[in-house]
Amino acid sequence: MADYHELPSVGAYEVMVRRYIEGRLAELAQARGATAAGFEADLLAVFEDLSGRGHGDPLGALAIATGRSRDSLRQLLAAARRRDEGTRTPQSPGPRDSGA
Repeated sequence: MADYHELPSVGAYEVMVRRYIEGRLAELAQARGATAAGFEADLLAVFEDLSGRGHGDPLGALAIATGRSRDSLRQLLAAARRRDEGTRTPQSPGPRDSGA
């Protein structure tokens, strides 16, 4: 059994991650003017953030928070990566490949 002070109760972590994802996607949408054109980039930003924080299943967390399938999200993330590669200059690094 997990120590009371080390880990949240069962399900609390998932709820916290879902709320973070929902809030972060809303912030990103507001920052870009809520146009549909940037949704994939927003998903990629949140996916990479979760990966960078060491989340065990960032794709699964995004799937739960957005109500989309893993396959659908893989396609959206791939589209965002392709779009980013097309706009990147040789000096600017692009997002790292996180296995999605």
